[in-house]
Amino acid sequence: MNATECTRLGAYLSKLLGSPTVSVVARGRDGGSLLVDGAAVADLIRDDDEGELSYAISLAIPRAPGAKKNAPIDDAERARLQTALRQKLHAAELDVRARPRKTDSAEVYVHGEFVGTISADEDEGQVLTMSILEIDLED
Repeated sequence: MNATECTRLGAYLSKLLGSPTVSVVARGRDGGSLLVDGAAVADLIRDDDEGELSYAISLAIPRAPGAKKNAPIDDAERARLQTALRQKLHAAELDVRARPRKTDSAEVYVHGEFVGTISADEDEGQVLTMSILEIDLED
C-alpha cells in the first residue's frame, strides 16, 4: 500500500466512523493497519482482483470470559460487542444488529449504513469484517 492509499482510507474511515483519530498505515505492498489514537486495532488487506481494487478490514474482539467458541450472538453478546467496538473505534454511532434467521453472526451499521459483519472465529473470538471498495473512497 502506498501513502496515498493510506491517506484516502484513513480519511474515509475517519469520516465514516466519526472519529478524527482514525488513520491507516502501510505494512508492505498488500497490507496495513487501522490505527485509532496511534494504536493498531485492526489488520487491513489490499486486494487488486482483475483490476478491481478493494480493502478488507479484520478486527478481533475477544470472547466474553467463559463464553463457548460456538455460542450464539444473542442480545447480550450484541450489546457487549457494540460497546467494545464503539470504544475501540471511537465510533459512538456504531450499532450491532441481529441478522434475520442467523444467530452465528451479526451486522454492523454506522449512521444506519451497513459497514460489516461480526462472526465467530475459533482462535480470535468475534471478528468484525469490513470491505471497502475503491469507489467508496471517491469523494
